[in-house]
Amino acid sequence: MSGEQAGVGEIEPGVLKGRVVDGEGKPLAGVQVVADNQLLYNSNLIVPTDADGFYRVETNVATTFHVTATVTRQYNGQTYSLDLAPDDDNSFAGPTGAVRNFTWKLTGQRADGLGVHGSSVLIYLDYRDPQDPEAYLQDENVELTLTPEGPLIDGSQGSTITRKSSRTGDGSGVHDVPVGRYRITATYEGRPLRVKPRNRGEYAPEIVADFETIMTGVYQINLELAL
Repeated sequence: MSGEQAGVGEIEPGVLKGRVVDGEGKPLAGVQVVADNQLLYNSNLIVPTDADGFYRVETNVATTFHVTATVTRQYNGQTYSLDLAPDDDNSFAGPTGAVRNFTWKLTGQRADGLGVHGSSVLIYLDYRDPQDPEAYLQDENVELTLTPEGPLIDGSQGSTITRKSSRTGDGSGVHDVPVGRYRITATYEGRPLRVKPRNRGEYAPEIVADFETIMTGVYQINLELAL
């Protein structure tokens, strides 16, 4: 395999190959690489990466392929499956062959334009202000502080995130957050907000939370906030 690995950057006819690494360039073993046969339904080619992060599969059939890669990790008692970032997201003709390398990115825009690699911390704000019955609180005035509790899902040391709430199609909150366990506090125009997991528990000045599975590959933390 060493000769193939040394020439991984050279396209070979009828072969898909590449390497998968984490954000520090370290190889990722056991990542599932899928070459999606875009002509025939349910006839994809699936291959895992080896101990050095390399993979190789024959594609010498008259069709086009689009390649994706997914890393699955157990983290704080939950299973997460996350899509990796390709260096080239274009489809290719099987007989031509291709090199497709992937990197595990915890944040940032996806190559396919469909969202970001990070996850969302969504807020559900009690819009009442106990000090002003006429007031109506606005989501965009909420600021969250997320402090990592231990390493992030890829084993790296995260940084504290302090960010104002914004709205996307998922809802209001802080978006494109690396999957990890966080200690969370919130303020409203500088005033402390009480925090709790949505639909359970009691309000507290802060909570520690993990991302929960919404559907395969989609993870969120959902919070209720109140003055």
